[in-house]
Amino acid sequence: MKSADEEDAYHRQIQAFLAELPPEVIINILSRLRVGRLLYFRSVAKPWRSLIDSSYFRNLHLLHSTHTKSNLNLILRKESDLYCVDFDSLNDAVELTHPLMCYSNRIRVLGSCNGLLCICNVAEDIALWSPWIRKYRILPSLPSDRKRDKGMCLCGARVYGLGYDAVHDDYKVVRISQFIGWDSASFEGEVKVYSLRLNEWRRMDNMPYVLCYTRKMGILASGCVHWVVTRTPELEMDQPATEMVAGFDLVKETFGEVPMPEMDRKCQIDVGYLEGWLCMVAKYEDVGVDVWSMKQYGVKESWCKLFTVKQIQGVRRPKSIRPLVYSKNGRQVLLEQNHEDLVWFDLESQMVKSVKIRGLPDLFEATVCAETLVSVDPSKREDKEKEGKKNKKSLTVQ
Repeated sequence: MKSADEEDAYHRQIQAFLAELPPEVIINILSRLRVGRLLYFRSVAKPWRSLIDSSYFRNLHLLHSTHTKSNLNLILRKESDLYCVDFDSLNDAVELTHPLMCYSNRIRVLGSCNGLLCICNVAEDIALWSPWIRKYRILPSLPSDRKRDKGMCLCGARVYGLGYDAVHDDYKVVRISQFIGWDSASFEGEVKVYSLRLNEWRRMDNMPYVLCYTRKMGILASGCVHWVVTRTPELEMDQPATEMVAGFDLVKETFGEVPMPEMDRKCQIDVGYLEGWLCMVAKYEDVGVDVWSMKQYGVKESWCKLFTVKQIQGVRRPKSIRPLVYSKNGRQVLLEQNHEDLVWFDLESQMVKSVKIRGLPDLFEATVCAETLVSVDPSKREDKEKEGKKNKKSLTVQ
């Protein structure tokens, strides 16, 4: 560990080196660094601190991370614990200290967006949390609403989703509470949306669908949060219930149906996110799993079957498969299998290779999360162009 004098000497060396570089070069270098190093460099000089803390630089760093798939991490949840695994190395699972009390019960990851995690405990305390800059915001509490009048009984399901409203520069949490009628044939889907900018919950129109999975959180893609649903009995008009995908538009704050691909046989579906696109996992009984991707959001003809994970004779059939992320060279896809294993699926050879990670929990749920500078403080909608120019001019380190 360096002494105070050694640290000062190191800072002077950095200052002397960077004083010779143009501001544009400095910004380009900094935008490629991981958050931990950037937080350290904030102490070099006041102009650097101003730049790194600015919304201009936060967005530049986020844009670079998104386009290059750098600074990615896997967040693994097991019961009340959360672990972080660096995607570039996939070596060690490091336990994270999250901000919620767990009361000896499990923590839930409700969503991930631009480096922010939305987490919840058994008491339904909800937090927006950045593990990277170590800041969080506890959301205003909501009444439990576990009982309803007008023929509705207890809440049968409660799911959430997290996303970004690019038009209003706002992070939003969607909560759907599904109530079941005493006759077990009627449903009511209550929708509430939290706005980080306003720091408040608002009631929306009810969801006109029935959730198929009562514990699966929403999947963010193309500005919408998605769930697998069926139409309510009133909309089905005595037709057999058919699984479909519905998305909640974070800008319009309305639901819409996603057109489904043409499939030649019955299957069980789930939704996911892969390489910027909405994807769908179709599981066939004793056959295998197809993974589809929608290349142009909302266009039925743009669905493309990416790959098939076939059932291997003599090998236990996977109960669940979730695509997480492509490898850097794009030739493999990292899959979560049965909440027990992480495996690479080779797109060319169709072979599966297990990933060995030290400290990996026996059972887990994996979420991909980028390491960013995005803050949980409500945005003040700064003029990013003016702010960027101001910080460029002030970058000369004295």
